[in-house]
Amino acid sequence: MKTSLSIASLAIAFAITFGVSASGQKDPDFVPPGTEELAAVEQANKAIDAVYAQLRKKLEPEESKSLQEAQRAWIKWRDAEADLITRLGGSIGGSAFRVDFANAQTKLIKERTEVLKKYLAEVGSR
Repeated sequence: MKTSLSIASLAIAFAITFGVSASGQKDPDFVPPGTEELAAVEQANKAIDAVYAQLRKKLEPEESKSLQEAQRAWIKWRDAEADLITRLGGSIGGSAFRVDFANAQTKLIKERTEVLKKYLAEVGSR
């Protein structure tokens, strides 16, 4: 009996995880958890990369170097901060963690993009 329940539990978990329907066919409408959130992170990264590139072009060499160092440090901070936000929100692993982590990253990237836009405006007004 326990073996049958274990096998049934594994089959259900597999179906949920891999989007398999009751008939054993792959569900074409299945979207793995976190897919949309990861797309949002990618979109936010494209936006910040564009602003960052514009800003670097307008800076003097030493300013550009400082920005590069600051951005590298910010990326490390962003990842650590997103991890903290995710854990404080109660996520400890699995797909929920990935979703919450991606949401936190997106928020932090958008905030940093606004900061870089302000720098760009300041440089443009020189």
